[in-house]
Amino acid sequence: MTETRFFKETFARLFVLAIQNKANFFSFTNSLAASAFLEKIEKGRYDDYFNRPLTDLFYDVTGNRIHEDKSYGVYNDAYWCGHCYFELFLRTRKPFAYLFLKLPLEKLMDLYPIYHEMDFSSLLEFFEKREKEKTILRLLCEQKKTTLPRLSEVTGIAVPTLSKYKVSDKALYRASFQMIMAIADYFEVPVNLFRESVPETL
Repeated sequence: MTETRFFKETFARLFVLAIQNKANFFSFTNSLAASAFLEKIEKGRYDDYFNRPLTDLFYDVTGNRIHEDKSYGVYNDAYWCGHCYFELFLRTRKPFAYLFLKLPLEKLMDLYPIYHEMDFSSLLEFFEKREKEKTILRLLCEQKKTTLPRLSEVTGIAVPTLSKYKVSDKALYRASFQMIMAIADYFEVPVNLFRESVPETL
């Protein structure tokens, strides 16, 4: 459990650094979702990678070099968001890419004034309702402002098949690996987004 606490704290501090350095919310979480940092956490692999300064981890995730870690001693909305995402990961076993897609950082920051003093179960209930509102493929299409015919043209997947995926995450989870790869490549998202759950390793 010590590793879990360490992961959670380091994860939350990255959010503080991102906000302090005026990172774009969407770009930051996209980079984080595709990072080796989260890949190791989702696989429960604690190794020397995490023993480096937080500024080095931040550089690995964002490609932006900062020279001073000013995250410690700061317990604000960004820190709260980091802790909430990690707790959602532990409670739902959903990939972080999924959590960021279904509940974007910009939206979670807006929820801080309402939820930060409540029991976490209130936010979990909010998330569970929100994740049913729109499917993975629908959200991806909205973000990229693309249509199913266009997606079909690029990926080679028939429109009727894509239509099934757009109305049901369950159907999308059953897609072949080749189809998942084609969709992930087009939207430039990690393949892990399309995993129904992450094995419990922490």
